[in-house]
Amino acid sequence: MRITNQLQNRQNLLNYQNSAVKNYDSIEKLSAKMKITRPYEDVGIYVDATRLDYEATTLEQIKEATTKASEFAKNTDQTLNDFVDTLDSFKVKLIQAANSGEHSTTSRVAIANDLKAMREQLVSISNTAINGQYLFSGTAVDTKPISSDGSYNGNGNNIEVLAGSNLTVPFNIPGEGLFLGRDNDYAKQVTTNITLINKHEELNPQNANEEYMRLTDEIYKFIGTDYWNSTKMGQDGEMNYTTDFTSDKVAALPPTVFFMQGQRPSGESFSTKFELSAGAKVSDLLEQMGRAMGNTDTNKVVEVSINKDAQIQMTNLQNGNEMMSFSLFGLTAQQGTAQQQQLGLLWDTNKIRGATSLPDIEVAARLGFVHLTSFIGSPNYINPDTLAASATDYDKLNFATKGATVQNNTSQIVRKDNSFATNSTRLSEVAGLSSGQIGAVGGGGAGAVTSLANADDLIIDVTAKNGVQLRATIDFDGTKVQNQNGAVIATYPTITIQQKPVQQGQAIYRGNFYKTFWNEQLVPNANPPRQIGNQAMRVETDDLSFKEINDMLTILANGDLDKMNGKAVNIAANITQQEINNAYADFEDTFLQASVSVESTMNHRGLITLKDKTTSVTGIKIAMYQDHGGKDYPDAVGTANTKSASVLSFNKNDAVIIDRPSIDLFADLDDMIEAVFNGDFYGNAKGANPRTSGVQGAIKRLDHIMDHVNKIHAIAGTNSRHITDTNERATTLYLNVAEVKSTVIDADYGELAMQFQNNLLAYQAMLQASAKINQISLLNYM
Repeated sequence: MRITNQLQNRQNLLNYQNSAVKNYDSIEKLSAKMKITRPYEDVGIYVDATRLDYEATTLEQIKEATTKASEFAKNTDQTLNDFVDTLDSFKVKLIQAANSGEHSTTSRVAIANDLKAMREQLVSISNTAINGQYLFSGTAVDTKPISSDGSYNGNGNNIEVLAGSNLTVPFNIPGEGLFLGRDNDYAKQVTTNITLINKHEELNPQNANEEYMRLTDEIYKFIGTDYWNSTKMGQDGEMNYTTDFTSDKVAALPPTVFFMQGQRPSGESFSTKFELSAGAKVSDLLEQMGRAMGNTDTNKVVEVSINKDAQIQMTNLQNGNEMMSFSLFGLTAQQGTAQQQQLGLLWDTNKIRGATSLPDIEVAARLGFVHLTSFIGSPNYINPDTLAASATDYDKLNFATKGATVQNNTSQIVRKDNSFATNSTRLSEVAGLSSGQIGAVGGGGAGAVTSLANADDLIIDVTAKNGVQLRATIDFDGTKVQNQNGAVIATYPTITIQQKPVQQGQAIYRGNFYKTFWNEQLVPNANPPRQIGNQAMRVETDDLSFKEINDMLTILANGDLDKMNGKAVNIAANITQQEINNAYADFEDTFLQASVSVESTMNHRGLITLKDKTTSVTGIKIAMYQDHGGKDYPDAVGTANTKSASVLSFNKNDAVIIDRPSIDLFADLDDMIEAVFNGDFYGNAKGANPRTSGVQGAIKRLDHIMDHVNKIHAIAGTNSRHITDTNERATTLYLNVAEVKSTVIDADYGELAMQFQNNLLAYQAMLQASAKINQISLLNYM
């Protein structure tokens, strides 16, 4: 076989290239410090290295993110430490203030000023910002969370940090939960604010001290001399402590009929009346109250007790439930003069038993026809007739006015979840509707109020900002739509607006409630096809929301109804779409005009809050109540005869709240400070603020607030620890991954050096061999 020069050169060149490539690869790996520099060199190593590189990058990001989040969380934790310490100091001062006998007015006011300073310190702590970011504003980190008035301006959103693949951890504490939170392990507790005095003991010549009623005392003891009216006592003198209250005479004293209404823990509204003899015990009264609220022999839903100040307290036994309230008063027939009895000026027991109308009862009590025993008093409340509220007034009361704001006092609570109502909440969701098995309709007749459509009319009395007095009447089943069989398939509420004094048959406006909706239908014969767009529609009764009520309040409070005045709006079932559009246009124009100067909305506590934008002190007055047509109470006496009462109540003269599951931290602190300033040591209808539970109640409320803050503080500490642990874990894992990655991809310098040396020797040998071979020619064989 003959070997040509061409073949030799080709083979030499190939050997040279292979050796050069091997040397280059070795140098490149040494330079890159990796086993491979290209994916195809070793797919297994490349895949493992890429995965480990991704994990290392993720862990590096977690380290950086958690380092920043850890600082935020630690600052939050430390700030809450300061917050708790200040609350502890606040409690010490509050307990000091509770020792009423130890303080002069000057020292008490000094304590109140100290409390106010601590409150301002708490506001300052709440507004702590680190690196320009507020700690307690939720995700609105550039918004100062607490205003000077204590209102919250942030949101309830968490800021989260990456803690792993598809795993995030919150590291902030939103102020919405801290300042406006809810504790479902706390119960609602309310109290009467009138102390029950043992009036019988006041007649005892040997006892100069005032005595409070106790559980074992008889009913006649807090009626005392009021079994005679003032005219008879003026004629015959006072009753005698001993001779007029012997056992046989006590048995002959008239019974007291107690009138009670409110809302059960189930959310049902109720009204009832029950009778107790003069010899019955206070404990019997408390038992009957419990039964009216839903207690049975085998199940208790409320606990009713009497405190050391002889005031009745009621506790909801269902923790987290916001729905419990009651109003209570007693009526007792009095002995008067023979002339009074002949003239029929006095109510006897039978007439009291048959009383169902609150207005009639109120008139009789004011005129002295019957003795009224009050348990709850709010004399600062005024009813629409401009009279100060008495114990007989329940919810026919004007909203409170403070500066330019008008607000009701009863939070609207959604029954299914105990949340506060918002503008989008439907009235039917908060209404105290019956389950249907008890009671009678609020306007009389058979059946319980199981639907808002069969509830009594809602009356809205308004004194507008221009001085015009208006009454709006909402008839919840004003428009009924029936099918061909006569069955009602839809109901629409009707609103009638009249000027006061109301005259029968005269109205400024009458119509349904309207809103817009997106009509998905296509315009007929349109080219190209297109949708109709926004259309007006009537609002059904069960869909009527607080947005529609607040919009109507805005219109009424403004007082300018020119665009709606005299409109003959069709409220019949067969109204056309064009009529609906026209009615809504008139309503919308009036609302837009009114909203320039008046705004009504639901606040964070489910309260209707109307603001007059044009003045600092408004003259607007609002009252919202249901008209029961003289049937505020059932005909028969006994808790078994409970009937539906006001299924919607907005401003109540009911028991005063001591504690409830939800908190409004700074508003609650303000109430406590006010109680100390005013010297209200317990609930007092004659105090500066009859609606406070006093310093004693404030201590219980503060304990709840401190427990709430401590729970949030624990969450903050947990978040901080979690983030710190995540950071440390990410650091450790990063090192581990880096080590594994180094094992997988990093080059072995000794091995690569040996490979390079071998490749170099082979390269040199190849060059030398090629040189020798190239030297051979024909002359060597001659």
